[in-house]
Amino acid sequence: MKNSIETNSREASIQVILREGTREEIVSARAGDRLIDVLWDHESIISPCGGKGTCKKCHVNIRGLGLVLACRHRLLGDIEVDVLHHSRQKILESGLNQLKPQSIPVGDSREMAPNNSNYGFALDVGTTTVVIYLENISLGKTVGVRSFVNPQAAFGSDVISRISFVMERQQGLARLQTCIVAKINNAMSEMCREISISEDEIAKITVVGNPTMLHLLLGVDPRSLAFSPYVPVFTETKVVAASAIGINAVGPDALVVALPSIAGYVGADVVAGIASTPMAFAEEFSLYIDIGTNGEMAIGNRDSIFCCSTAAGPAFEGARISCGVGGVDGAICSYDEGVYQTISGGPPIGICGSGIVDIVAGLVDKGEIDSSGFMESAAIIERAENTKTGADILLTPGDVREVQLAKAAIASGIGILLKDAGAGFNNIDRVYLAGAFGNFMNIKNAARLGMIPQELVSKVVCIGNAAGEGARRALRSQEFERSLKRIAGISKYVELSCRPDFNEAFVNEMKF
Repeated sequence: MKNSIETNSREASIQVILREGTREEIVSARAGDRLIDVLWDHESIISPCGGKGTCKKCHVNIRGLGLVLACRHRLLGDIEVDVLHHSRQKILESGLNQLKPQSIPVGDSREMAPNNSNYGFALDVGTTTVVIYLENISLGKTVGVRSFVNPQAAFGSDVISRISFVMERQQGLARLQTCIVAKINNAMSEMCREISISEDEIAKITVVGNPTMLHLLLGVDPRSLAFSPYVPVFTETKVVAASAIGINAVGPDALVVALPSIAGYVGADVVAGIASTPMAFAEEFSLYIDIGTNGEMAIGNRDSIFCCSTAAGPAFEGARISCGVGGVDGAICSYDEGVYQTISGGPPIGICGSGIVDIVAGLVDKGEIDSSGFMESAAIIERAENTKTGADILLTPGDVREVQLAKAAIASGIGILLKDAGAGFNNIDRVYLAGAFGNFMNIKNAARLGMIPQELVSKVVCIGNAAGEGARRALRSQEFERSLKRIAGISKYVELSCRPDFNEAFVNEMKF
């Protein structure tokens, strides 16, 4: 430790040495600043709660002091900080089987982009992760893929925490936009170099994401999404110059096309995902489920689609689970009778969403969690001596309650949509499960918890990153892009918070 500086000297400079693995960086800060603000500036930490002190996942080691929460530590003097290593998130980049075959009319694949460019980018901007596809449009072929954790996640794991960041900080919107645009530019430049094409050959970028992510990317204030009636500034297709939002790793006249959304919490990612399946083109009813940071669901066919969103994701992405982590190396991803697997093998660091489902289902079967969700005490999943963190990995009664809330929200949302669509389980021909969590989740265990109706288990088809697939298809084809507008047009958003029957269904679905 170096000389202490008084907190009332706001202009005094404090030296903070940041160490993460083999990387070391020396930065300056002011007395009284929170340590987490310094770490945010340098993208060195993830804080799911947005620095409010509730998630308790921003632990760092201050040499000479020990482990502290970065959001609770005020800088008094020079310090040396060891940032605990965060493994790279495993990101699902591909769509899987059962997606709708794409047929592009002759000439269609290039009419969309200006300057007769053969290349374009398709972006899937998720709350947690971002996937970028480099497309040879004339060949209808993906020639490069990059994925990374959304750097905005450092400022909060969910859309509400990021909207709060915009509202509470004078430059909050600019900060969130700048950090993601910088990552996008770097990824695009690398991909162009890899296949030896000039950035000037890129004339068009299609983008999908939930409405908050689209607003933040385009620099549009999203605060209206935080208050009832949750109306976004835009839902229609939005076209802007790439240069206007800071994307410069493309041609000078390149356009960014944010594809259409349905409502404040059902975005272009859902529309593009639905369009990539046979759902909106079939006579039979289908159910579409994407459990990411939020849980979005839709039921419908070629005539009409009913959709909703639930706050289900945080429990399955680790944000509200005591030992929860994302899909990173060392995350317990499956569990059966005390035997577990971790992502990439090796000692565990925590539990990701698919592991949480397996563990809770197993404890329910054993009677250690009763039908009401009661668990007498925390269950030790792995003891400290066998973990990478040196601490026990636990499932607590509070964790079980978070799973109950999440699964009840999903199940009751499905029930409300079935009711509004005038359909029953027998009318559902397919259940399309999109996204990484759905792809790796044990379907039978999810049904055991009541997240997915038992009657629909045999109809489930995992389709991977359908949103990213839709973004690519929209880049290649005007006809596909028009189909997105049609789907958005026939879709009706169901606001669950206004429904008395939802509250009743939610309570009933809390039981295991």
